[in-house]
Amino acid sequence: MKVKKKVVLIFGIIVIFVVACLLLLYQNFSNRSDFKVIDETAKINEAKKTDYDVVGWLRVEGTNIDLPLIARNNTADVSVSDFQFAWTNSFPDEKSNHFTYISHNIRNVSKNPIVGDDTMTYFEQLMSFIYPDFIKENQFIEFTDPNGETSIYKIYAVALLEDSQENSYYDTYTDEELRDYIKQAKDESMYTMNVDVSSDDMLLTLYTCTRFYGGGDTYSFRVDARELREGENMKYSTVEVNDNYKVIEERMKEGENNEEA
Repeated sequence: MKVKKKVVLIFGIIVIFVVACLLLLYQNFSNRSDFKVIDETAKINEAKKTDYDVVGWLRVEGTNIDLPLIARNNTADVSVSDFQFAWTNSFPDEKSNHFTYISHNIRNVSKNPIVGDDTMTYFEQLMSFIYPDFIKENQFIEFTDPNGETSIYKIYAVALLEDSQENSYYDTYTDEELRDYIKQAKDESMYTMNVDVSSDDMLLTLYTCTRFYGGGDTYSFRVDARELREGENMKYSTVEVNDNYKVIEERMKEGENNEEA
């Protein structure tokens, strides 16, 4: 009888251990992104047939943003054309530790930005990140740098604010400057995300214009990300709206239809 009880006890312990392991595996894999790194060499080579200084490629999870990156170098014409791209005003090279790219937002300018319209171009779909439900399921960016190295970046801050986009003119920061920027980005973010960011990380900032607050204002929509660290998996971070989101939410509640550009 004692032997039987002992066997039952051991069996119960094994079952509990197996269930615990399965739950742990589920937690580790159920919240992971399936966004993959893609070799963008062919696309980059094709884009280089233009007159632009092509320095990389960009893809953003959950959107149709899939664009060449160009260095404007104060000469490239960034007015709207048939050739879609994002641009920087800096001179990215191997010393760069904070890349910043800009692109147009022509149509997605209302108080209730559109999500999932695949006819949108440039950075119009970047405004999708204004919705908490969207960013909870889309947090990664594929970035090919000027040296042709492709890596994944993880979003850690999203902000809609009055911003001159002057960061696009500067891509090499000191440790102190990076620490100050990271703190500012997190303080201005409409979301609180459990993403650790330090001055040792490579940073990426994406900008687009917006008329969310009206046609006369110089506001920008900004998405900040940092490169995945060695051994880090693509697990989604928690996302919580904070006090910065309140004014945005109130603006959305005004319920105007999407305006035309």
